[in-house]
Amino acid sequence: MNAGRWVTAGLLVLVAGCGVPTGGPAEAIPGDEVPYGLTSATPTPDPTPGPVPSRIATEVHLVAPGDRLVPEPREVDGDSVTERLDALLGDLAEGPSPGERERQLSTALPPEIELDAAEVTDGTAAIRIGGTTAAATGLDSRRAVAQIVLTATSLPGVDSVVLVLDGERVEAPLPSGQLTARPLTAADYAVLLRPDATPPAPSAAPPS
Repeated sequence: MNAGRWVTAGLLVLVAGCGVPTGGPAEAIPGDEVPYGLTSATPTPDPTPGPVPSRIATEVHLVAPGDRLVPEPREVDGDSVTERLDALLGDLAEGPSPGERERQLSTALPPEIELDAAEVTDGTAAIRIGGTTAAATGLDSRRAVAQIVLTATSLPGVDSVVLVLDGERVEAPLPSGQLTARPLTAADYAVLLRPDATPPAPSAAPPS
């Protein structure tokens, strides 16, 4: 046998010696010889809880004695800015709480009014108005619009408002009485706030 065959034979013997036996009965290993931890049951991880909608501190604007508007705190939740705005508008449409009425706070909004957030796009909220044909007139209508705009823009992610009636965008009165079709901001109605109240500052939306 030449040298090449001796080398090949040697490699075969080495590989055979390192192989795993494939025959013969399985042998039980005594428990005291099993490495620590291998016989322990693998714990099942607790399920990860789903996201919980966080409550956002915001405010509704009501009419105080002297016909000036004041902010009152509210908290809303929802998975998006539109959902949170819809909840906030629902609070505004309900009017003052019993405690707020005891403090002589009121609203310029008609009692049958319905306010819905249609959508929020690039910080501008489209708000649908419905539920009543008895629209407020004169100064009351300006206060009513101011309540809607100041309330909506107190929510992070809403910087301006357009009003929608019967599917059509409508003009709204500014404090001066002038009608405008452009998006309405808190600064437009700051003059109607009580002197010790400040209009909400524009802010970015929180993560959805």
